[in-house]
Amino acid sequence: MLRLLGHQSTRGFIRCKQLSRRVTRHIHINVPIKSISPTLVDKDQGTLDVDGPLIDMIPAKANKETPSVKLPLIAIGDYVEAFRNGQYSGMVVGQKKTSGELQQLTILLRNGKTFDVKSDSVAFCVKGFASTEQTLRILNEPIDLDNVDANGLLQYIPASCNRAVQHYQRTISMDKGLALRELEQLYTQFTGRSQVSLDELAAYAFKTKKPSPLQRHVTFLHLVSDNTRFIPASDVRGSDMWTLRSQEECERINRVIHSIRTRDQHYTGFLSRMRSLITFYNAHADPVLGTFSQTALEMAPAVTAQVTSTDKVYINFIVDWIRSPNVIVDSPYEVFVPSILKALRCYDDLFFDRPLAIRFLREIGMFKPWDHVGLLENASVTRNFFWSKEAQESDGKMEKFKTAFLSSNSNDDKYASIRRDFGNLPVYTIDDPSAKEIDDGVSIERIPGDPHSVWMHVHIADPTTFISPTHELAQLMSQKAQTLYLPERHFPMLPEELSSKKFSLGSTAFKNKDGSQYAMTFSSRINENGDLLDCKVQPSLVKNVIKVYYDDLDRLLEPIAEAMPKDPLVDLNKTFSHPSSNAFAMNDSRKQQRPSTISEHARDDLVSMYQWANKHTQLRVRKGAILFSKPSPVIETLPEVLELPSTQFSTPQYVSHLPAIRVRLDKSIYSPARQMVAETMIMGGRIVSRFAAETNVPLPFRTQNWNPKATTADLGLRKDLLACREPTRGMVQLKDMVQYMSILPPTTVTTKPGLPHVVMGIEDGYTRATSPLRRYLDMVVHWQLKTRLLGQSKLPFSARHLQALAADIMSQEKQLSLLQQKSIRFWVIQLLERLKSNGFTDAMEWNCIVNMPSRVAMTELGGAMDVATGTLLELGIPGRIEKLRRNVQVGEVVKVRISSLEPLLGRINLELIT
Repeated sequence: MLRLLGHQSTRGFIRCKQLSRRVTRHIHINVPIKSISPTLVDKDQGTLDVDGPLIDMIPAKANKETPSVKLPLIAIGDYVEAFRNGQYSGMVVGQKKTSGELQQLTILLRNGKTFDVKSDSVAFCVKGFASTEQTLRILNEPIDLDNVDANGLLQYIPASCNRAVQHYQRTISMDKGLALRELEQLYTQFTGRSQVSLDELAAYAFKTKKPSPLQRHVTFLHLVSDNTRFIPASDVRGSDMWTLRSQEECERINRVIHSIRTRDQHYTGFLSRMRSLITFYNAHADPVLGTFSQTALEMAPAVTAQVTSTDKVYINFIVDWIRSPNVIVDSPYEVFVPSILKALRCYDDLFFDRPLAIRFLREIGMFKPWDHVGLLENASVTRNFFWSKEAQESDGKMEKFKTAFLSSNSNDDKYASIRRDFGNLPVYTIDDPSAKEIDDGVSIERIPGDPHSVWMHVHIADPTTFISPTHELAQLMSQKAQTLYLPERHFPMLPEELSSKKFSLGSTAFKNKDGSQYAMTFSSRINENGDLLDCKVQPSLVKNVIKVYYDDLDRLLEPIAEAMPKDPLVDLNKTFSHPSSNAFAMNDSRKQQRPSTISEHARDDLVSMYQWANKHTQLRVRKGAILFSKPSPVIETLPEVLELPSTQFSTPQYVSHLPAIRVRLDKSIYSPARQMVAETMIMGGRIVSRFAAETNVPLPFRTQNWNPKATTADLGLRKDLLACREPTRGMVQLKDMVQYMSILPPTTVTTKPGLPHVVMGIEDGYTRATSPLRRYLDMVVHWQLKTRLLGQSKLPFSARHLQALAADIMSQEKQLSLLQQKSIRFWVIQLLERLKSNGFTDAMEWNCIVNMPSRVAMTELGGAMDVATGTLLELGIPGRIEKLRRNVQVGEVVKVRISSLEPLLGRINLELIT
């Protein structure tokens, strides 16, 4: 009954009067700027990594947030529970693969009819149902499950299949009735557990150690019916995991539901007061920007003051729906939040869904016009950074550790006996002026009498001197996995005052009594061929640390650097901003006026380091390295730090100004300074990998290898890919690259040394060890290395422990990377929405490169349409081309217009022009 009500309210259609609006537009306040781009996160990702910032170039199947557990394929003859605008149960009688690694399934229902659904709507599957003893007793003739037509549908479906489905469903009902008492005790029995598996629940309900498929199915259906207390994981079909809501939350949900059902005075009063707020918003807010005039803001308290404490309960109920993850099975929120929105009688929308709920929360002053509300849906990914009890506890502990570390002046150094003192050898830390976590520097040491080789030293910040692997701070860092970069602000893995001061390289770092800083140094003698002849790994002391800015180094190197061939499809000079480019003019001029950070005596060192690093680049290119210029958006905001969306309603808050936004394309791949730093970091990863292999130290090595079972066609594509590279840098133009994305191997982590990373052109092993202030696994590498250098046989992490840890951390890194990409995409769409208010997007024609060809997609109303996927070359984000007049091919560049924007989905819908 709850589900039926939900679909009625969600699909309900209401006619209402549209209120007139008074349009007022306001300019921002000028304050400092910060920027973020996908390339900000990894200096050492100087070459193609399909798990890194290329995510928007990979076809849509890889863009979708991937479940943490790989979902098994569904076969003909399986029995499934599917949820799409209702619940559908039955035997699969047809299946074929479709886009996004999904399957199109045809289900035989108990009434003899069939229903088509995609595999991502299936929450439970009984494998081999058609072959079970119970089913075979009912079938009076055999079924050939392999006898399918061109659409993957069984050629012949005996009538007895329908009887088998009916009999199985009756058996489920009987077993559920017999186990009802135990099923109803499940919540009480497992209260206190945040997550529990279906097997554990079924084992308790049926008093068995190994529940049967039928018992698991019965338990699953009970959990679905008790959706107030049990929440399925997003990958429930693969993981079988369920979350238990707290008793407090269950009671809160039930109180709201009771109030809505009875339409008590609190609920009806809430509806009335919310209508007043919406009326005020519609009368005074800019219809596109959502801003108010100062006069309107002075009028607002007369309306906002009417909001009561009980109103907040209903508002937070709606917010909880936005915060809840998207799962297959409906929750009480899917039923009752649309009922609230419908009862307001303020919206003439066809769907009473999450986007409409977010619109309502903006109109009543819960969310600011620029709030990235999509972050709320990803709260499980960011739970160790903000908005959670775990994050609050972690922040409190980190604050205590920060205070303790900053107040300590101890010079105790257990690595003193193995440190190399580099004395006054210049160490150049090369970064942006806004960089805070300075975790790497580079040096060159010339060899007297040997003009054909030099020593290159990569010096890395050394937080592991202060933090042991068993320290509680280390455990907190492992939970975060890495620093999280969002356009609104960044959330450091370490307390910021530690990562940007005491542990950082530079003037604010901790210094011993001799004025030296601690570092981990990875050194190699490199020859003119780019070979790493000798490698050393050692804790070190550095004293002469010199800060250099990328822009200054670019100006020094550009006259001598071999120009990187520009991609003709990518125009790096275009920028888009709101309210205008003038908002950023002051900051731009300030950058141009500051003095250079490069002194005369540093010029020779920096030029030489670039030249020797370039030799290593050319070596990797000869071994197959691939590089290409993907258009990647860089987001600049003004002010520099923006608050995240609120998760609890307090009082309506309206605004008169918007933060300024500027979007430009990342130019770092064409920066000789950035390429030099990236190359030296890659050298550092190779040095560490080689040392670990020689000394038998298990590390999280990163590897990419071509598919050994590649088809003849894929081998041909690989040959063509390597042949089309530009010879000096391995550059592949974008129009070519999109043709080859399907054959690029994924990056995996292993503790086995010496494996290749083919896309980086590395044959003898690679690991990441150059960002311990920002990546937990890099700290793990440092702990392992130091322990071995001290001569200790027992390492902090065994190979087995490290493999499991690395897999878990890598999964977290991928989720955070996807979130960062989504956030950048949101802010680009936010800018486009603002430009739409000026009519800019209506007339603008955009260039779009197709990276997924024409295909059929479902509309919201259940229809079908031809679509393709491409990347907007001016903005570097994907879009869906909906109104196709012809078939388009991968690699084709087409002209498009923006037809609509969907910020919550992070989607730009495009219309094909030519």
